[in-house]
Amino acid sequence: MAKSDFLFLLVLASIPVQLGKHFFFPYSYVLGLPIDYRSLIIYVSDLAIVLYLAAFFWGNRKRLTSIYAKLKSFVIISTVLNAYLLIDSIFFSLDKEASLVFVAKVILFNLFAIASAVTLSKKEIAKKSITLFKNLLEIESIILILEFFLQRSLGLTIFGERSFDSSTPSIAHADLLGNQFLRPYGTFPHPNVAAAFLVFVLILFLGSKREKIKLVFPSVLGFVALIATFSKSALAALVVALGIIFSKKKGFLVLIFALLAIGILLLKNTSDSSLPTISERLVLMQKSLDISLINPLFGIGSNNFILELSYANLFSVSQIRLLQPVHNIFFLILAENGIIGLLLFTALLFVVLKSVNTKTKLALFVSILIFGSIDHFLWTLQQGQLLFWLSIAYILSSQKPER
Repeated sequence: MAKSDFLFLLVLASIPVQLGKHFFFPYSYVLGLPIDYRSLIIYVSDLAIVLYLAAFFWGNRKRLTSIYAKLKSFVIISTVLNAYLLIDSIFFSLDKEASLVFVAKVILFNLFAIASAVTLSKKEIAKKSITLFKNLLEIESIILILEFFLQRSLGLTIFGERSFDSSTPSIAHADLLGNQFLRPYGTFPHPNVAAAFLVFVLILFLGSKREKIKLVFPSVLGFVALIATFSKSALAALVVALGIIFSKKKGFLVLIFALLAIGILLLKNTSDSSLPTISERLVLMQKSLDISLINPLFGIGSNNFILELSYANLFSVSQIRLLQPVHNIFFLILAENGIIGLLLFTALLFVVLKSVNTKTKLALFVSILIFGSIDHFLWTLQQGQLLFWLSIAYILSSQKPER
């Protein structure tokens, strides 16, 4: 195994690890409050990615031309997008420093997606990644389930687990049958991000042609953990993915509807007091449109939505100041990077869509659209960004089409 292949697997292993060092600079504060989204955070996964990219490009320095030829369309459009984001940050951003930090991370993940697409094209590495994800899914699912039943964190700070219990302020809750329950976070920043990780891995399992028997137990465990997160968007994404992958198999369609029915029964009449209500999300969407109308072409610069939001007198239903990104990455990009940025991002997704040649890849792509249309973590949070660009890498990789 090449050194870069080992480091790639190390990056995958670091996905559930939220451990990182925060650096707050003057631009990181809004209304006197430190904002994580605007801080510089060096994660363990960042270090793993940098090491992987260094080993990959050095080890493949004589093959860069052929790699470019295979991924030409994606490399071109992603380079144009990155160049535009950089120019937009320098000349049109409300706060250049916050924008440049964010764009640097986008460029890093772009390179990671390109390198990962090549690495995942190796059958041996693709197989080892499934085995690794099997272990990660089992561990993360057990953590999520234990957190739910204990209604507190497990003290796994070494993996970046937050310290919380059901009484922690601003923690995510769900009401079920008249009782309020803590939504488990696992080692992720939010239950929805943890649920997205579960969906990502479950989709890969569904598309795996080998060792399906060995994947049954972790898949069931992962589904139980997914239900425990009370993430409606993740459940919807998984059901759609199941429908795509098993669209011509009636037996599996029955299973899909059974899982959907179970999910609906468990999530029926639930509410999450920590998440923005529908009205709050609509307010954020309206604000993003207002921003885009004032700055239609170039927007206000990457990572500046919260700063612009602070100038408006907006509060949540609980009278807490609204200082968070709009829960839709397309609206967010439109506000921050304008029509040009949104068109380039859409072009990037279109290039990725053209590489879809299996049902599994289509399921991954549709899941990206579902999560991106309902939340912002695929574009704003480290582990969400990892899932987003890794999904793109899987789609771009030279996996053999299903018959």
